[in-house]
Amino acid sequence: MSQQSFTLKEYNITNRSFFSIGPHLLGLIFIAIGMFTIASPLFMPGDNSILKAVLAGTAAVVFGLMVIASYSGTLFDFVEKRYKKYYSLSGFQIGQWEPLPVVRLIKVFPYTFRVTTTSNGINPSANLRVTRYNMALYTHQHKPFMVFEHDNMDRTMKDAKVLSEQLKVVLDMQLSKTP
Repeated sequence: MSQQSFTLKEYNITNRSFFSIGPHLLGLIFIAIGMFTIASPLFMPGDNSILKAVLAGTAAVVFGLMVIASYSGTLFDFVEKRYKKYYSLSGFQIGQWEPLPVVRLIKVFPYTFRVTTTSNGINPSANLRVTRYNMALYTHQHKPFMVFEHDNMDRTMKDAKVLSEQLKVVLDMQLSKTP
């Protein structure tokens, strides 16, 4: 059975991680604070105005949802041979289209490094080994034109295969299942 190739018009590579330290975690914290604020008049006696609590809590929840719905990414247009690095703010993409240079090679490789956390008196210190998976797009230069970094090897491989097929370039995968 032969594998059929098809041409995509566009392909989107997003940079999102909800539970890592960064803006998405901040959005989750705002949502939690907003929900607590909305519910606070139910279990905190006093002069708390229910209207004030609902308004302040709703504002925090809406702000948290806006932060969670915001992310960066790169959009490739294979028909027009262009790309756009963008930031999506609650669904609106902000960025400029640039011409896509001729990509000659896509290389995928792991990058492993150590992270050390210092004891703060409550949590113990730890030495962790972290692996990220990089996908580099090369033109005729020795330096990569564009590099994407992901925590997930399968996602990196999928993105690399799609770009390799659509751009009709060589894919050099230097991965193993055990980093």
